[in-house]
Amino acid sequence: MRLTLCGAVIVFALIVAGCGGSSSKSDTSGSRQTTTSAATTPKGEDTNVFYVNRYPRPRNPGPHPGARVEQLVIRDVRKGTGPVIHAGDTGVFEFIATNWGTGRSLEQAWHKRRPFSTPIEHNVVIDGWWQGIPGMRVGGRRQILVPAALGFTQNEELADAITYFDVVLNQVIPPRLGGGAASSG
Repeated sequence: MRLTLCGAVIVFALIVAGCGGSSSKSDTSGSRQTTTSAATTPKGEDTNVFYVNRYPRPRNPGPHPGARVEQLVIRDVRKGTGPVIHAGDTGVFEFIATNWGTGRSLEQAWHKRRPFSTPIEHNVVIDGWWQGIPGMRVGGRRQILVPAALGFTQNEELADAITYFDVVLNQVIPPRLGGGAASSG
């Protein structure tokens, strides 16, 4: 009896929550939650949108010994529907980073409690991100293949490495709100 009553209360709470007057939007796959609808938010407007990534962590792309990549390669796996990130904005990301030649995982911030947050500014992020991230929309997923010249040139171990990133943009924070401070989680 107690179990049936608890189940009825939970079902009632879910129905009430689903019928509430919230401004939240969600797509049919249930993979996105936003606090505002901002499919075409111009730069400078309120961008209070946070994408909740429910996709599993991507597989390691594996080694590509002897591969040569001379220019930045950008592939949108999924175009987002939220605000666009511009150079100078702070972005909140989930990503994996892999050495393309060896297949060795370098770093990841995928499904962490505190996603990776950084301003997209020259000399703050690697040139491959500074050039490859702007234009993404919140909720978008992008794969970026960064040649060594645009990668971790200051790191002796990775100076000649081609780096592969699989990136999801969770949120855009304009400079007026972002404060310009980088943090990672």
